[in-house]
Amino acid sequence: MLHRTIASIYQFLKNFDGRIIVLDDGTPKKYLDKIQKLYPEIKVVKSSYYAEKSKAILQNEIPKKVIPAMFWKEEMLKGSERFILLEDDMWFTKTINYTDFKQNIDELKMDMVNFMWLKNKNLISDNIVTSSKYFNVTKPNVFTKNSVLFNTIFRTNKLKIGSIIKRLTDYNKELLTYYQLYNVAGGVFSKRYYNACWNLHQNNVDELNQIRQLLKSKIPTNVGNTKEEIIKATYKTTATLISKEHLEATVDIFKINQILNEQWLQGNTYPINDFVNNIPNEWIKNSIKNQTTDNDLFDKWKTWYEAFKLSYTKIDCDVE
Repeated sequence: MLHRTIASIYQFLKNFDGRIIVLDDGTPKKYLDKIQKLYPEIKVVKSSYYAEKSKAILQNEIPKKVIPAMFWKEEMLKGSERFILLEDDMWFTKTINYTDFKQNIDELKMDMVNFMWLKNKNLISDNIVTSSKYFNVTKPNVFTKNSVLFNTIFRTNKLKIGSIIKRLTDYNKELLTYYQLYNVAGGVFSKRYYNACWNLHQNNVDELNQIRQLLKSKIPTNVGNTKEEIIKATYKTTATLISKEHLEATVDIFKINQILNEQWLQGNTYPINDFVNNIPNEWIKNSIKNQTTDNDLFDKWKTWYEAFKLSYTKIDCDVE
């Protein structure tokens, strides 16, 4: 996936003159070596958990359940005043002139510009303040900008206030509008915005807490979204055993990832430069067949993925 992410940057960001930095939390060395051979200009920075996690992954064990949130923050703050942050399962699909885009971002002093919303209109604001060639600057209308009230209603349900709100309004829709103000990855971020969202030292991703921190900071933020979605993402190999325990269907996704990574390492991979389509199920099926005798593994994966997609469909997101 990282191979395709980097390839898409060079394919779609015309006149790209930025730096590509990979923040790695456990990719075994042999895979990183191939990435750096393909793209010798990129820089790889490893988290303090790298050695422990990469060893576990090589042994097909579940790595330590900790997210290096502060490592991400510290490294982001070493970079440019504004930066594009992608996860390794995201890739560009639309061409933009990087020089013009960067100039627009700086001129309008943007703090967050969302690149992807999975066709869910609730995740982007229609209250447009101004526009550039590539993106709209918006002023989202949220239920409350008081951090304490937000925390009480949407995060802790203290005094059952959240339960009362659920009976009075479209609770899920009101919550989704906060993602017009906030994004984890898949867009442009300013240092001050990122620092506000990740203000507390934490080793997990608590999105509602990050929204609370952003509201609490009361910093004036310029937010928006590109005029069309310019990246896609795959969720076919998401590490469910770390963060998706709520799904009723389960699969050993670490084993599947190990199989797919080995196939990629050997040169037996899906078309990396196919930026239109998701990772083909047929490639996943054939890769599993080539490297394991577990005949049920692909079917287990397929059942799990359908359950995973349903969790997005329920909130009106379109996942392939």
